[in-house]
Amino acid sequence: MPTRRFVLAAALATVALTACQSTPPRPAVRPIDYSNFGPIVLNAGGVDVVDAHRPAGTAVDQRIPLPPAEAVRRWANERLQAAGGPGRVRVTIRDASIVEVQLPKTGGVKGYFTNDQAQRYDGRIEVEVSGELPGETTFRGMTKATVTQSTTVPENISVADREATLQDLVRRMMDDLNARLDAGIRKDLAPMVRR
Repeated sequence: MPTRRFVLAAALATVALTACQSTPPRPAVRPIDYSNFGPIVLNAGGVDVVDAHRPAGTAVDQRIPLPPAEAVRRWANERLQAAGGPGRVRVTIRDASIVEVQLPKTGGVKGYFTNDQAQRYDGRIEVEVSGELPGETTFRGMTKATVTQSTTVPENISVADREATLQDLVRRMMDDLNARLDAGIRKDLAPMVRR
């Protein structure tokens, strides 16, 4: 039955072509930038950044153009401004990681034609900002923020799209962290905030 074989071959070719279609190109990732925020001006002689996090064995920081720990350093440099004085401010990075988790794939013939989500990336950033202002009544204050985000990627993702996805994950976490730390510093370290 040549007609039956032809119909079957045409159907399989259509399914194969549909499965091979690539995902549309991703829009450009918005850069991690704080120039649209004014600096938090502090009554301090300096701002120290201490990286106290230990990368996990499954961390993927090396695949990201701007890893989470470096993004926190950039945030501290752009948002926290020491205006002089006897005080000190310390930004401690407790965690800045993105961990890759393999996801189950569809098996059998169906799996051959299915484009599964292959990996999940779980991001976590934890930052502590502490300050000390000596004087007649020494002030010590601290605020802390923890943010988490996750995203998944398909098994046919390109290297460039994977990097863009990871960078977007970092940007989303940093946007959240920026809002939380801004509010926390103005509340918990208020005696050190000039503006």
